[in-house]
Amino acid sequence: MTLGEKLKKARINKNFTQEYLAEMLNVSQKTYSNFENDKSKPGFSQVEEMAKVLDISVLDFLSGDSITVNQSDNKIAIAQNYATINTSEKLIEQYEERIKELKEQVDYWKSRSQGSK
Repeated sequence: MTLGEKLKKARINKNFTQEYLAEMLNVSQKTYSNFENDKSKPGFSQVEEMAKVLDISVLDFLSGDSITVNQSDNKIAIAQNYATINTSEKLIEQYEERIKELKEQVDYWKSRSQGSK
């Protein structure tokens, strides 16, 4: 199951519209639609935010074929194929990419603050 398929399934399960989720993520409805249709991929921070809004584990979005949906505090397993090693590797890769982006931002702002002195 692709990330887009998981997003759509979780969104429908919560009875949310694409417009609502787009608003929650501060993206256009078209951008969100592209996520669900696997035409573009959200950033890790967006996946984290979607997971929070949809009450889904980030690991479920990044794992193989598994997704767990929380309904009234009861977890319902829809599929049971956890790719634990792949999930860990993907999660590490996403965090490393985010750390790299944050370091670049810090370096940029450091250079800007030194240039204004």
